[in-house]
Amino acid sequence: MIAFARHGDSITARFTADEAALIQSLTSQLIGMLVERSDQSVGNEDPLAAQLGIGVGTSVPADPALARLLPDAYRDDSEAASDYRRFTEIGLAERKISNARAVAMSLSAAPGALRRTIPVRLDDSAVQSWLRTLTDLRLVIAQRLGITTDEDAASTGDEAMEMIFDWLGYLQGTLLEEWEG
Repeated sequence: MIAFARHGDSITARFTADEAALIQSLTSQLIGMLVERSDQSVGNEDPLAAQLGIGVGTSVPADPALARLLPDAYRDDSEAASDYRRFTEIGLAERKISNARAVAMSLSAAPGALRRTIPVRLDDSAVQSWLRTLTDLRLVIAQRLGITTDEDAASTGDEAMEMIFDWLGYLQGTLLEEWEG
């Protein structure tokens, strides 16, 4: 991988085919998790509520990784948390899905997609999608590895996933530096 770098109005990077495939696989899994939750949250009882994006799901997702992506807004007030989730969860999940799809599309639509390296050129909107999706991916992996503090990341017993977690952090860091710089 050639790290993110600013070139005029855009930020670019080059990924190996394997790196691009890994990011696409991870985003696909993220999308699958969020779509499944959204499908469970949409109720057919009230067509107007469904049309407005108001869900029937009022409880924290059973999957701890999803619960980390879609946390309670009010931890000390279960009724307020349920109401807030009902009114906002579907929209939040849809935005996360949209961002993840944008990341996957930027890799698959890259002009060098059939070559050994895949160039990616990001405008400000795409940078936002990448930063948000990298955060979501790292949250899911951290939850799966049991990482809640920096000290936890030292040794989880899954070296391959730790390396992916660290690599996604590196991507996020270089992208953020270039975007802010």
